[in-house]
Amino acid sequence: MAHAAEARGLEDAAHEDNALLYACIVGYLLLMALIACVAYRRKRVALDTGAQAVAAQYGGTFNPVMLVLTTFSSVFSGYTVMGVPEEASSKGYLALRWLPTVPAIAIGMLLYYPRLRQLSIDRGYRSPNDFVTDRYRSKVLRICCSLCTCIPQLFYLTVQLVSFAELLSGITFGAVPKLWGMIIFVVVVLVMEKIGGMNSVVLSDAVQALFMIAGFLLLLVILTVHFGTLDTLAVATCPTLGFVNTTSVALLRDHGDRTSTPARCRSGDAPECTAFGCIGAAKSEFLSVPSWEAQAAHLFLVLNELAFPLNPHMVQRVYIASSGEAVRLVVIALLFASFLTVIPGVVAGIVKATFADSWAMDSQGPDVSAFSAIGNELKRMGPFEYFLVSTLTCSSMAAIMSTADSVILGVSNALSIDIFEGVFAPAASQKAIVRCGTVISFAMTVIATICGSFISSEDFGALLTMQNGILLQVLPAFLLGLFFDVSTQAILAGIICGIISFAIAWLAFNPLGAFFVPAPNVGAFVNFVVVGVAQYLIRTSEAPHDAFGQGKFGERLSVGAIRESMKGVKEPDRTLLAIGAIAVFATVPFYCELGFPGGLAWGFPAWSVALFLLAIAATVLTCSSAWTWRRVGTLK
Repeated sequence: MAHAAEARGLEDAAHEDNALLYACIVGYLLLMALIACVAYRRKRVALDTGAQAVAAQYGGTFNPVMLVLTTFSSVFSGYTVMGVPEEASSKGYLALRWLPTVPAIAIGMLLYYPRLRQLSIDRGYRSPNDFVTDRYRSKVLRICCSLCTCIPQLFYLTVQLVSFAELLSGITFGAVPKLWGMIIFVVVVLVMEKIGGMNSVVLSDAVQALFMIAGFLLLLVILTVHFGTLDTLAVATCPTLGFVNTTSVALLRDHGDRTSTPARCRSGDAPECTAFGCIGAAKSEFLSVPSWEAQAAHLFLVLNELAFPLNPHMVQRVYIASSGEAVRLVVIALLFASFLTVIPGVVAGIVKATFADSWAMDSQGPDVSAFSAIGNELKRMGPFEYFLVSTLTCSSMAAIMSTADSVILGVSNALSIDIFEGVFAPAASQKAIVRCGTVISFAMTVIATICGSFISSEDFGALLTMQNGILLQVLPAFLLGLFFDVSTQAILAGIICGIISFAIAWLAFNPLGAFFVPAPNVGAFVNFVVVGVAQYLIRTSEAPHDAFGQGKFGERLSVGAIRESMKGVKEPDRTLLAIGAIAVFATVPFYCELGFPGGLAWGFPAWSVALFLLAIAATVLTCSSAWTWRRVGTLK
């Protein structure tokens, strides 16, 4: 009884210490409510001035600054805010592999978006998958592509829901259970979407992006001030080296004391003493050369990001941009933003792994995330640090919420137009399409909430596998369809065979598992091969006799028509793009196996320095290619 009463007293004290943080969270949610009201007024103005219901809900025209901020918020999601620090705390410098993922995304954007943007203007696209309808004129293929782009968003949304709920539960010491955290999240997002539509998403994303940028910058500065730079922590005998008594740790954990720090040792000679404060002593494995398996994971993480721009909420951003120049600015801004977001996360994770054994019990252990651990320790250091933690918490919520609302709106837009209007109700009214989108949003969040009740952040890897495995199946339809004469039958055969191959490789047997090829890439490989073989056998790019889309877009879109549409537009320089892609894939540290010098370089593992420099090179090259995308006069 005494122990229980003492534990309750410590918990009550922790909640009192968190009072200001709770107030900041409430203030953040009230700010989102205010933004929803502003978005509602903008939506009403659009409707009153003659805009159709679908355009008012899912469309709009936004200037370059707003487009940059909303895309920034959507790209850097819960995976970045929660996932990168967590990966760095368990795998160290390997988490730097997230740096080249953004140049990979940008390369994909520069391949697809110039043509999709121009076609959306010339052909009147409203849905992210309108290109598929226009290009292939097949109802079956449109349904397949819609499902392959929208089903992965269910996994993506589930990750955001669980991330938000676990974050809220962590900072309230379990006072807000996981289920209630997900319900709060769903209510806020659905209300904002219903009230303001795309205006709610873009305006809230812009504010949330500012929270995120401030949080990332402050985090890096404060970690450097309190714990030092990673290069000074690298050697095993760095100035912050200390030793903690593991017996004391066990006693505090058994006693339920969450706020006391374990006893220190004078040296590390005793068996019950373990090192902290220096990477080389506490986490020497972080400095070693990555294994072949780790290198393969790095390679396929980067490769699979080439499909990321085909997510519905990303394609939506192309359609709502005020001009092609705005889209180009987004690409350039994202390239440099990757350093702003990834580096603080990597530093936070490594600091947590290096120092956590000496921290209070609420800041250590495998069940405490890197973000929560850093936040708990910083709050104890002073009022400015407490303010920083409040900003970081709001920025994390912003990253998660901004991605979720974009995903929900993108899916409801795609399915209400592609499936409801395009297949089942071609004569549906504008209001009926919007109502259908609302039902889809509600159903999607309910399913994600149910799924989220049975998973935790430990299951994110499996969800990411499923997400990539399905999304990769639409890559041939867009990539080949934009540039080559390819038949509808070949693309459809590729998708069907690719999905089946992915399911077999994931659930039963992966024939390329010995080479560390993940199941999603097995399916994608089979998809491309089947498309190539089928196209060779068919020897035609003619569509089947299916008038689907005829009344919507007129004559079927051909590669010749695409080239005609692109006349006068100078697309991104392909040579620079190709060299940038080489630099992206060269960030995989395979050169360690070829005699590349090991050890440390400027206080970092030599391979990580090479990775960082190559990521910079890829960023500069891709940025230079983006800058060449222009039209003589004004870019539409």
